[in-house]
Amino acid sequence: MHFTLPEGSWETWTEEQCMEALYNARWPDGFRCPRCSYAHCSVLRSRKNPLYVCASCRHQTSITAGTVFHGTRTPLRMWFRAMIWLVEEATSVELSEILGVTYKTAWLIGHKLRDALTQQSYDQLLSGLVAVTGGIYGWRRASSSLVMATSDQPVAIGGTVEGDEDIREIKMEHLSKREAGSSRLISRFAHMKFSDAHVSEEVKAVRAFPYFGMNKLAPLSAILTHTLRWFDHTLRGIGPKHLQAYLNHQSFAFNIAKKALAVVPYMLHLCATRKRITYRELIWAS
Repeated sequence: MHFTLPEGSWETWTEEQCMEALYNARWPDGFRCPRCSYAHCSVLRSRKNPLYVCASCRHQTSITAGTVFHGTRTPLRMWFRAMIWLVEEATSVELSEILGVTYKTAWLIGHKLRDALTQQSYDQLLSGLVAVTGGIYGWRRASSSLVMATSDQPVAIGGTVEGDEDIREIKMEHLSKREAGSSRLISRFAHMKFSDAHVSEEVKAVRAFPYFGMNKLAPLSAILTHTLRWFDHTLRGIGPKHLQAYLNHQSFAFNIAKKALAVVPYMLHLCATRKRITYRELIWAS
């Protein structure tokens, strides 16, 4: 993720500097044709955003084509602001006010950024000493039944533990009910299925705890509790269609704060190297 950024803080960058930053994030070692990987091109500057013409196959591409920003009419400066407010847990309503765009545009920007996080989450595995627990989104504590209701959504959370049970990195997954079982006390089997998918084979150990850790691992349970409450109290509820995207959003916000990484360069790299998702795909995603 090493690439050159324009001088000064991103808040003061012009749109041209934002384009320069995106170019360097997408092609840190210089231009590569997205079709044939050839390293040389000519540049057409007759339009607002330049077109890069491959000297080998003559394929034309813009700096945003094929990236998360593909086809956007929103200035990149707005996207960079959205990256910051994504970590601040802004809702789509708040984001539309911050950016001065419509709710639909803010919703689309937020979900495209979350989709980049989702694509990246598949490549990251937890390592070291890992703890895994889980909970049920949608379960009202007033209900005494331990049988999972139709509206219940099982969620697993795993975290790398360091020192005195300090959580350094997390991943969360929306489990299928087939894997989680019919009980609201998510089975150890479901936790181990999570481990198979999201924990490195080189881990020191995996500890699995039942629902919300049964107070045995309070820090990890507290992160999950905060996440599920944020869904209900701030977002007014999340349906199963986009639940995983918001779980990845929360995991990212926690992890990047723990690692003390700069948000904009990190997200810019993801947006420049991950595939775009269209509005139609977001609407019809299952």
